[in-house]
Amino acid sequence: MKLNTVIVKVSNFFNYVVLYLILKVIAFKKVTMKERTLLLIRLDAIGDYILFRNFIESIKKSTQYRNYKITLCGNKIWKELSEIFDQEYVDDFIWIDRKKFYNEVSYKFNLLRQIHERGFEVTIEATYSREILYGDAIVRAANSRTSIGSIGSKEKHVVWKRKLLTDRIYSQLISLSTDSLFEFYTNKEFFSAIVNEQLNIVKPELSVNGIQKSEKIRNKYVVIFPGTNEISRMWPSANFKEIADYLWQSYSYDIVLSGSKNESYLFDLIGNNFERRFVNLFGNTLTELTRLIADAQLVISNDTSAVHISAAVNTPVICISSGQYFGRFQPYPQEVFAKAFSIYPPAVMNELHNHEHLSQKYRYGSDRNINEVTPDAVKKVVQKILGTRNK
Repeated sequence: MKLNTVIVKVSNFFNYVVLYLILKVIAFKKVTMKERTLLLIRLDAIGDYILFRNFIESIKKSTQYRNYKITLCGNKIWKELSEIFDQEYVDDFIWIDRKKFYNEVSYKFNLLRQIHERGFEVTIEATYSREILYGDAIVRAANSRTSIGSIGSKEKHVVWKRKLLTDRIYSQLISLSTDSLFEFYTNKEFFSAIVNEQLNIVKPELSVNGIQKSEKIRNKYVVIFPGTNEISRMWPSANFKEIADYLWQSYSYDIVLSGSKNESYLFDLIGNNFERRFVNLFGNTLTELTRLIADAQLVISNDTSAVHISAAVNTPVICISSGQYFGRFQPYPQEVFAKAFSIYPPAVMNELHNHEHLSQKYRYGSDRNINEVTPDAVKKVVQKILGTRNK
């Protein structure tokens, strides 16, 4: 067993012991259950949020919960988006800093105590990949009269832990029709079961009306997102540079490079500092990023949130992936968004006709190297979307 794996397991065990003690302490305080209050939990990443957020409306408008005060407990990394786009259906927000929640005992204690003392009547943990140290911990702290969650994803290393430690804290666990659903459909089935009706939401949607355009951009443009928070999911910067140079030579569009502020070093590796058609927009806010993607002619990205934002604002997008999370987060089903194109290593591309097999094989990980995706494969899809040349 690798040393890093051992360290993680020891750290998780320590966190669980601390969590257990905190929950015991806060449970001593008896609280009055507040009628018609609902806590909705979703603590995963930005892309997960995009695929989930349109279903909040279904809770707010449902026969059962239409008169409830809804509090959304979310990951603070998408706070800016949610407080703008979801305020019509959410009455209150609780934001979680996942890093501090994991590492700081005082932060964890105060937050869980606050949630416990709110006395929510109903708690819904909407995350498919239920996490014992995060979402399940908040469900325990809330101690609601009714607690609803998903039966959970099928990673072998976590299924038995949920059954042993946290499945029993839920009043209802919702199963899926199949284990290989696209994440948007997973959310659709989950919320359809909660409101007891078949929802007709067909795709993720975000409206950028009212969000100001960037003043740094004057012309039509293509956006490249060359970064990611996982090295195994990051296509080499040299390949992105080849694509950027191809766009510069073949098309009349400006080339915008974007991502987090920490990824800004990639501009010097990919962009042309002496050519004004290359624009550096690393470090945008999430709302600025959403508008940037909405107005683009095309987005080219690693498997990041940019892909899901593109689908939500109807911008053509190319996703470069090793195949990890195949079937769950990509490729997009044609009926959800037909302008999303995923490019994988040849071993995956050659089996695209066998979607179910690939979904089972790569749903939680991939043994393929993203470096196996060639720039020429990406250029062919660029031509399919933008045409052969327009410069």
